[in-house]
Amino acid sequence: MNIVEVEEESGEYQYVKKGFLKGMGFMMHATNIIAIHKNNVSSNLTKQARLDSFHIFSKAVSIKCGGDANVRFAWYGGSLDELIDIVSFGFTGCNIHVDEDNDGESHGVGVSLSSTNFSIDSAMSSVEDENGLRHVLLCRVILGKVENVPADSKQSQPSCENYDTGVDDISSPTKHIIWTAFMNSYIHPDYILSFKYNYITDAGVFGTVKPRSEYVLFPNLVAKVSNHLKPSQMSLLLKSYRIYQEQKITRELWIKKVRKIVGDRLLHSVISGGDVHPII
Repeated sequence: MNIVEVEEESGEYQYVKKGFLKGMGFMMHATNIIAIHKNNVSSNLTKQARLDSFHIFSKAVSIKCGGDANVRFAWYGGSLDELIDIVSFGFTGCNIHVDEDNDGESHGVGVSLSSTNFSIDSAMSSVEDENGLRHVLLCRVILGKVENVPADSKQSQPSCENYDTGVDDISSPTKHIIWTAFMNSYIHPDYILSFKYNYITDAGVFGTVKPRSEYVLFPNLVAKVSNHLKPSQMSLLLKSYRIYQEQKITRELWIKKVRKIVGDRLLHSVISGGDVHPII
């Protein structure tokens, strides 16, 4: 068996759950953890070899960086089939997403993972399965010495031998970029976390979208449209909310951005409670 379920009462389960919910930000109260499964490394020799390789590279990067390999946790979102394939066989070129529709938000060519405190970014890339569940992968990542990789960069390797991996922002990184050559040496998948969205009712806590005469709580909007928009559109939706929270745009401009990303047809269906048909 490639993965084994982690007992809900265990400290391991609570640690992973707490970390995920903390990184969900405004979606925390709208998120329900269903299950956590652990990569069963002992299930075959190949997986054990990958873990041994990860430890060897950790030591090598540690020596290179003066004693600290800078190993951290990071999140990766996708479909359940994709995540199981990663746990079973490692990352491939299919896991490298350079999305031209994502408003220049691709930071280099490699595997992009969300920083431990920004699990919400990977949740936006998750895909609902036939049971209505979404899934993210928690990995250990060797970061070594990081360098800033600007948005829309086509960089595909370290700019020089001093650096090992990339980030979107040196001072407050939300994304870690692991270059293709190192994706199965510097990343080790540990857990698959399964969750679903709930709907909340506390209008005094969260932003509301009010394009005409009715409103919808933003977490509820995210939950309802998440199965009908592309991951790049979901990322833009999250980005617009962050900009609005930082008071860099007015409420009116933010609502216009939301309407442009979601589309009035889908937005009206969400607000009216009608049936929503997939856009993609």
